[in-house]
Amino acid sequence: MNFFAFQKAFREFTVFSTNDIEIAFPGFDRKILVAWQDKGYIQKIRNSWYCFVDRLMQEDDLCLIANKIYAPSYVSLESAFAFYHFIPEGVFRTTSVSTLKTASFHTPIGYFHYRNLKPSMFFGYQLERQTKGSMPVWYKMASPEKALIDFVHLNQQYKEEVDFDSLRFDWDAFGEAVNLEKLDEYLRHIQSDALTKRIKTFLNLYHAQS
Repeated sequence: MNFFAFQKAFREFTVFSTNDIEIAFPGFDRKILVAWQDKGYIQKIRNSWYCFVDRLMQEDDLCLIANKIYAPSYVSLESAFAFYHFIPEGVFRTTSVSTLKTASFHTPIGYFHYRNLKPSMFFGYQLERQTKGSMPVWYKMASPEKALIDFVHLNQQYKEEVDFDSLRFDWDAFGEAVNLEKLDEYLRHIQSDALTKRIKTFLNLYHAQS
């Protein structure tokens, strides 16, 4: 297999799997991947997922990769807060939720962390398109409303207004992005009095600040 032919076939892929390769090149010898890694052409991210070493990763690339290497999952929690500009700083890891067990992966391109959600809570995400490349590629991102619910649900130490105030939310950005009717609809669907109470505490802080 000629690497330049391979690179041409996958040059617009943020990440590619051995399955993708075998579809494009039936009978592909996986041992070649080891040789290309040794030469510094490609790097293994996790299991059967790879990327080109010279690809400059942006935030949306990391979100797509997070979806791919541990599925089913969608980006949420602090990474979603940063995506919607709710919090003032970037995050050092890509955070997601999954119906699989809680897991973390240190990879050559970044740190990926996943929190477990039961299947009945695995909803409320939307598709976001990557900003570069001519090939349409989409990744799953929590809606603003579900990102908040996921965070409060999975971080039960946040109970009082002072706890939520420590997150240093940008309340203008929150107000522009969040549909309070949708948030209430999600809470009615989940039917958790404890979660609803804590979300209301958060909203009391929001209304006081806005």
